[in-house]
Amino acid sequence: MPRKQATTLSEIAEAALDHISRHGFKQTQMSDIAKAIGISAGTLYLYVENKEALLALASKFLLDPADLETSPLPFKAVSRDELATLFSETATKLARWPLLEQAIEDKTSDPDRFKSVGYEMFDLLSANRRAIWFLDRLAFELPEFAPVQLTSVRGRTLGLLTDLLEATGKSSIPPHGLSVMARAAIETLAWSAMHRHREGLDAQPMDKLSEEFIRDLAAQAFSGTLQAALK
Repeated sequence: MPRKQATTLSEIAEAALDHISRHGFKQTQMSDIAKAIGISAGTLYLYVENKEALLALASKFLLDPADLETSPLPFKAVSRDELATLFSETATKLARWPLLEQAIEDKTSDPDRFKSVGYEMFDLLSANRRAIWFLDRLAFELPEFAPVQLTSVRGRTLGLLTDLLEATGKSSIPPHGLSVMARAAIETLAWSAMHRHREGLDAQPMDKLSEEFIRDLAAQAFSGTLQAALK
């Protein structure tokens, strides 16, 4: 198959995002991305100056794609600290949980309120799953990104959900145990909203279940897990 002579920054970013999310940044080479989009490595370097620039390009594509295609070529690297700050600011902007925060304030233990919180979380996880997968991988490999995951993303959400269980005053489980239950509830949503979309040949058969029905099941399971903590 003949190689292409040209591409776009968006196409490169898509390929980099997918490859880094699946294989990690350390295992990703410029040649992997060139091969994925059907250009030579030499052509790729006309668009992206190096591997660090590839990381910056994928991050910008996810979080701030405006004017991406008019960026000067080759696309330049950005410090990892700057990228981590961009992820943190974006997470703070997106990860708003009005129903969860109101439930904490009301100290509710109502199963239907729990289910509403589940819908709220499911929708945000589903809409942002590519960014979450990407950040998960970076946080595992690169120390600059770990604090973002621990404070602005997973850690904050886990903390709020644990606060909800504590606020009810109806559980005999110690605080760290409630965190375990909160994490179990989050993971239930995460599989349904995110991970089942990328399992490939290992994917669980869904037959003709609609996305709305799967969402309902996930929110119900989430609510049930929280209810199980109140004993």
